[in-house]
Amino acid sequence: MFMDVFPTSEAASTDLLAGKTVLVIDVLRATSTITTALANGASQVLPVLTIKEAHRRASDFAPDTYLLGGERKALKIPNFHLDNSPRAYVREVVKNKTIIFTTTNGTRAINRALSAQTLLLASFLNARAAARRAWEAGKDVYLLCAGTRGRYSLDDAACAGMLLQYLRKLQPGAQLGDLAYTLLHLYRTHRKGILQLISQASHYQRLVDMGLEADIMYCLQENIYTAVPRWDKKQNMIVL
Repeated sequence: MFMDVFPTSEAASTDLLAGKTVLVIDVLRATSTITTALANGASQVLPVLTIKEAHRRASDFAPDTYLLGGERKALKIPNFHLDNSPRAYVREVVKNKTIIFTTTNGTRAINRALSAQTLLLASFLNARAAARRAWEAGKDVYLLCAGTRGRYSLDDAACAGMLLQYLRKLQPGAQLGDLAYTLLHLYRTHRKGILQLISQASHYQRLVDMGLEADIMYCLQENIYTAVPRWDKKQNMIVL
């Protein structure tokens, strides 16, 4: 088994991802939010690239069966029901609803990975379960970090390192690409101080400046869910 990491969605090769297992990571906050929504009873998540597409796809659903969620510049989109805060996706709000979801980085990364045989969503919240599901697929594993506006993001990189730690325990003889090797050792060096490491990330600082520290602390909780969102090719939706 071979494992490697793409530092941003723009860096990912769709041809290389085809037929592989891909773990998409957007810790702050899309994959954390989608995992939370599905764990709290949302029926499915429809990731789209644009606000216009979100409104267009909403017309396919009865008014009381869906919610529009997401962000632009980390803020709630006008006329959307929810923003990109995982803390907003509580059971009483999302249960049995389809979430039509668009974000600056995360939904682009998901779209980039659609050629994968198995596409899973990972974050600190479900890292152990996501790594096991990826390993069980029995294919080469690529970790696709969403990044921030096309640039490497330390928060996603740290989560990738944690996932690789779990994967290597499951598959000790796995071969690692250069970036996978680097991020595995980044995580091993900082595993007892993940918050301190991620606090150096520019994306972290920006969210703190916007008053979103509570979201960050929520997203940095480790393994509180066993739910692993996956792309269903027949439905063209993210489900459990």
